Amino acid sequence: MRKEGLCKKKLISKSPFGDGYELEYNVKDFRRIDEFINQNRGRKVVVIQGLGFVGSAMLTAVARAKNKKRLPLYAVIGVDLAKPSSYWKIGMINDGKLPVKCSDISLYRSFKKSFKSGNIMATADAYAYSIADIVLVSINLDVKKGNNVLRKGKKVFTDRFNLALRGMAKYIKPSCLIIVESTLPPGTCEKVLLPRIKTEFRKRGYKSSEIKLAYSYERVMPGENYLKSVISYYRIFSAINDKSKKEARKFLESIIDTNSYPLTELSDVTAAEIGKVLENSYRATNIAFIQEWTRLAELAGVNLFEVIDGIRKRHTHRNIMFPGFGVGGYCLTKDPILAEWGNKEIFNSNDRLNMTVGAVEINDKMPLHSFALLRKYLKKLNKRKILIMGVSYLNDIADTRFSPSKFFYKICKKRGSYVMFHDPIVTYWPELGVDVNNDLERVRVEKVDAIVLAVRHSEYIHMTVRHFAKLLKPGGFILDANNIIDDRKADSLRAMGFKLIGVGKGHWNKMLKG
Repeated sequence: MRKEGLCKKKLISKSPFGDGYELEYNVKDFRRIDEFINQNRGRKVVVIQGLGFVGSAMLTAVARAKNKKRLPLYAVIGVDLAKPSSYWKIGMINDGKLPVKCSDISLYRSFKKSFKSGNIMATADAYAYSIADIVLVSINLDVKKGNNVLRKGKKVFTDRFNLALRGMAKYIKPSCLIIVESTLPPGTCEKVLLPRIKTEFRKRGYKSSEIKLAYSYERVMPGENYLKSVISYYRIFSAINDKSKKEARKFLESIIDTNSYPLTELSDVTAAEIGKVLENSYRATNIAFIQEWTRLAELAGVNLFEVIDGIRKRHTHRNIMFPGFGVGGYCLTKDPILAEWGNKEIFNSNDRLNMTVGAVEINDKMPLHSFALLRKYLKKLNKRKILIMGVSYLNDIADTRFSPSKFFYKICKKRGSYVMFHDPIVTYWPELGVDVNNDLERVRVEKVDAIVLAVRHSEYIHMTVRHFAKLLKPGGFILDANNIIDDRKADSLRAMGFKLIGVGKGHWNKMLKG
């Protein structure tokens, strides 16, 4: 017989959107969960473990799934930790607010519609696992990097992930299907997670043969196609046995448009794990490759964007990357390291993924190249006013995790610069613990020495020459690190007395004397 908990705590947690949630809650949430299940009687219960950028999108995608009568197919419960850094997500969801910010209106609309239907809730109570028919695992694996990721100094933090999975295994019923979506070092499901779940099942008197475990990695892209990247995109999956594969396929087909985007079933879970880290390692290596050519193009006074546009006309080269400010986010910055970690720690290989991991080191240092350009042409940086436009890691989203702007900001501060931020979407930068200005009118009062265009936000692309001019002191600099200003605008700005430099824009840089 369960006991209603009386452990009350007050948390004050700040979301990235400036929402201060002051919450008094009961960690033991039995009663509210039971009421939710009673209201959704007859529906399978899907628990989403982890409510970050992936988990929140999956929560919405699963909740919007309908049966033949066009009624909600699932009762969906989001679970996250009861601590200040994450509990605000639970509060927002239960208040009918999505705990992510992006430019995808359809995501917000779908969430609101499902919330009104009454088949979405969130909690910090592990009791939710005991009533789950399906658990989707969307928990991050963190990576700490040293000064050189090719040598010592990198560490994959699997403890939190393993504890979360073990905690879930203590509660789930034997019939529950576990689907892991998190990016993992290859071999984790079969060689790490499965043995630990078996141990928990044995303690509870269940047979190991009853375990149902699948792996299906997500390709979530926060932005204008956020929801579509879940429900209208190809999925790869596999599982530890045929029963798990059959049930995973049935579930995925219920939330994804598999008529247009058929599922790909691989032979085993390790193959699926390799698929995710290989995808992102390929993209990371492509970016690192172009970074080398960026330096050559600038030295030669060549517009590399023009060159790549010409190359992309070949269908075999359409995915060649453009120059940029840097690589951020939670995938490309760490997934190649997860691959190397699995290679070494799980499979005990002495062979190294040197090119793969080396790409991460090159990409991590990309903001240094932009800084070197600014320093070369601006000369003195001490007491200069510098405006960084864009603090998220990707255009038109509010995700600041591993943003290259953070690295660039710290270098400028170290040189004595007075650094200001602007971002049209991000209002709070949790990694720095600072508010971010969303109003360029406030910046215009300051008049800065240099603008650094770091992120290709739509707002910046549509800015006029006059908008840029109003931000700068006479003779000020613009460093376009993400191909935001075209040559026509650049010519107009030069005619007004401003100086322009750009990453990959050697034809601009050679107009100035270094």
